[in-house]
Amino acid sequence: MKILCAEYNQNAEVAVVSVGDDVLLRNNGDFYIPDFTQEVSCVPQLVVRISKLGKSVGERFASRYFEEIGVGIRFYADSLEEKLSAQGLPTVMAASFDSSCAISSMVKWEKEKGAVYEMFVNEKCITAGEVDSLPFSIEKLIAFSSDFHTLKIGDFLFCGHRHRFRNLRRGDCLQMTLNGVKMLDFRIS
Repeated sequence: MKILCAEYNQNAEVAVVSVGDDVLLRNNGDFYIPDFTQEVSCVPQLVVRISKLGKSVGERFASRYFEEIGVGIRFYADSLEEKLSAQGLPTVMAASFDSSCAISSMVKWEKEKGAVYEMFVNEKCITAGEVDSLPFSIEKLIAFSSDFHTLKIGDFLFCGHRHRFRNLRRGDCLQMTLNGVKMLDFRIS
């Protein structure tokens, strides 16, 4: 199983990085701020589970490659990211450490129903989005990703989001809903 993560720049251009499965934070376990960073930020995301083997999937066929959807939160070690950037090194290490991708359980995807998700920090809604507002549709992301990575059953695709919430603190409570149902609820420790 691999985890594919979409990353966007200011112009809504996308890159997809593959990270190991050690990044997954499951079952609403607390997120522990690692010792190698002083500042942590996060990005709320829709997540799909790949249900079919595929390579170079055409966008018009991509909807056949997933049946389940959930939500996730991707964490970034901001001070490590700044340090790596200043040294001219790739910054992917700052977002691919143990437990850096919180993931909810998956639910059956009902395209006609859509997907609306919200993220709360300490019970305050900080961002909301819907599947139709993604810079790239899920189908386009699957097609794009499959040009670089063979999709396998059970892989997860974090669809990305342009909003990055900064300055997380120990004790903060993070929650995410999907179509009004609470899917993630955990603390920063």
